[in-house]
Amino acid sequence: MKAKLFLEFSAIALVFITVWFVLSRIDFVSEDDLKKFSKASERKLSELILKALEDRHSEFNQRKIKTYIDSIGYRICTSNNISFDSIKVHIIYNGEVNAFALPDRNMVIYTGLIENAKSAEEVAGVMAHEIGHMENDHVMKKLAKEIGISMLFVLAGGSENLEVLKEAGRTLSSTAFDRSQEREADAFAVDALVKAEIDTEPFGNFLFRLSMENGDIPEELVWISTHPDSKERAAEVFERKKEFTFTSKPILKTSWASVTDLAKNSD
Repeated sequence: MKAKLFLEFSAIALVFITVWFVLSRIDFVSEDDLKKFSKASERKLSELILKALEDRHSEFNQRKIKTYIDSIGYRICTSNNISFDSIKVHIIYNGEVNAFALPDRNMVIYTGLIENAKSAEEVAGVMAHEIGHMENDHVMKKLAKEIGISMLFVLAGGSENLEVLKEAGRTLSSTAFDRSQEREADAFAVDALVKAEIDTEPFGNFLFRLSMENGDIPEELVWISTHPDSKERAAEVFERKKEFTFTSKPILKTSWASVTDLAKNSD
């Protein structure tokens, strides 16, 4: 009897020790962990990820296009009490229809998005969505969850591990945020556009149109393919718009077709 009790106790103790050992090695992500990640570390991390991205695709430096895109971001930010100077916009040569936020309030926009958007308002909706991720601290939370907070500290400490940096860039550019975070960013985008007196309907149209993947749209629909339930999200954008009564004003004095033509001819 004593031997049986001893064996049962030993088995329980072994399970307890095993569970403790496994849990002690799991890289849990807490708010305190993210707070310890200083702004300087976040800036360094973003610089490394950008460098890894630009090693594969060069930055697009057409001044007029950059001015148009900056003017869209400036209008959104100033209308929502956000310093546009705090956001760094990078336009990168890439045919994918994509845009994404990086740490330290960096935003990457691929030329494919500019060339395939139907209006400045569509681009404004995407930019407002990405600013929403920044304003709600989604970017670092996503990286900490996917890459691991310990690895982020290693990278920010100066490590230029190319494979990990590529994975960090891939995580932010080609995998979706949590559903709740995507909805939060969409809601932010609609509210921000309304305050900026920018029509929100094109943003909903953009979500719906690209989700259909019709013949006029290229296959590289990264921004849509990585943001699930695009039709549902489009419906939510249209529904949220009903809560507001406002008069929208054009963003650019020039036609968007002239902007896309300029972007295509600069390739």
